[in-house]
Formats: sequence, structure tokens, C-alpha cells
Amino acid sequence: MKKILLLCIIVFTANISLAQKGSRERVKALKIAYITEQLNLNSKEAQQFWPIYNEHQDTMEGLKKKERKSIRAIKEAEGFDSLSENEAEDFLSNYLQAEERKFIARKKLITDLRQVIPHKKILKLVKAEMDFNKRLLKQLRNRRQRN
Repeated sequence: MKKILLLCIIVFTANISLAQKGSRERVKALKIAYITEQLNLNSKEAQQFWPIYNEHQDTMEGLKKKERKSIRAIKEAEGFDSLSENEAEDFLSNYLQAEERKFIARKKLITDLRQVIPHKKILKLVKAEMDFNKRLLKQLRNRRQRN
């Protein structure tokens, strides 16, 4: 009963925030609700889980933002064809470093979570994130097809 009430409160809050905030905030709220439902965390686990997970999300968002900025700079410089070989090599090096930082951040998340929630719930988190992303992409495709 408590779980259902918690989920209803989260969904209600998410719906309110949908009307007030941008699409990124909407997606974040829906993702939180989805993960909460899938992991079925008790209150102690939730208290320890969410700060670790939110820190990881902030780290990943920062890395993705840098990556998007780098790609935008290439597009503004008339695309990949206008790059010299040295510039392309630098871009590839930066790309590989960014991918390595993402991997390290993901590894840190799992290592930190091992201290606070059972391994099965960590696996459920991995699956929940993949499922959420699939659903999100499916909704985006459906919207584009309608328009």
C-alpha cells in the first residue's frame, strides 16, 4: 500500500512538473518514478541510493554536455570534411577520453551502489535504465511519425 501511495505521489508530482518545466525536467521526473517503481527500494536503501545516483547523473550530464559542445564546434566549422587530419586525430582522442570517463563514472556508480543496495537491485537498475531509454526513444519516434 505504501509503495502504491509513493508511486502515486511521484506520478502526481511528475505531472505537475510536466506543466511547469521543460522537457528535460519532465524526462528526469518520469525516469525517477520509473526507477523507483522498478527497484522497489525500502526507505533506508532509497536514502543512500538517490544521492549516489544523482551524483552519477550529474557527472554523466556534464560529460555529455562537453561531447555535444565538441560536435557542435565541428558542425559550425563546416563539418567533418573541413577538418585536417590532425584536427580529426585530436577529435578522436578527445572522443575516446570522453568515452573512458563515462565508463569510469559508470564503474564508480556500481562500486558505490554495492555498498548500499543488493546486487540484484543494481542489475534491476541497469535493466530499468535500458527499458526507460527504449520507451523514451519509442515515444519520440511515434511523435515524429505523427508530425
